[in-house]
This record gives sequence, structure tokens and C-alpha cells, in this order.
Amino acid sequence: GLKLRTSSATAMTMKAEGPMAAVNTKIAKAAAIAAATVPSAVFAEGTGEVLGVDDTRLIVPILLIPVIIFILFAGFSAEQDNTDFFDTYDQRRK
Repeated sequence: GLKLRTSSATAMTMKAEGPMAAVNTKIAKAAAIAAATVPSAVFAEGTGEVLGVDDTRLIVPILLIPVIIFILFAGFSAEQDNTDFFDTYDQRRK
């Protein structure tokens, strides 16, 4: 089973040493900030708009169609019996 670490031993860590350690820390912080802010521009797909939608009328079908499909699928799956499909399959039959 899954057991939590109860000993007082510390986990393995890595430490940057030398004159470049401070520079690497600053670069890592800048890269983290850039990675957090870039996706909004990346998903604009050249239109400058979220998800590349440049016409506000397209937002309704983009959001509504997946919601309708999910609602229909959720209703369908609730009606299904949860028995194993292969439970009645006879292995001896050829």
C-alpha cells in the first residue's frame, strides 16, 4: 500500500553553486513568469482574440455545442446498465 514518509530524513535536493547560481535563479524566475503569461498570446492563433475567435457570434456555438453534447451523453450514460459486456461471452464458443 501507499505509506507516508515518517522518518526525519530530508528529501534529496539540488543546490546551485558558484558565481552563476544567482544568475540562474533570476533566469528561472523570469522564465516562470514568462511561461505563465505567454499562453494567452499563444492561444490567440494570430487573431489577437481568445481561442482565435474574432467574431463574438462564434462564442455561443463554441461553448454551447460541447455543453449540449455533454448533457446528452450524461443522460445516455445514466440510462445504461453497468453490467460487464463480456460477462456473458462464452470462451468455449468458436
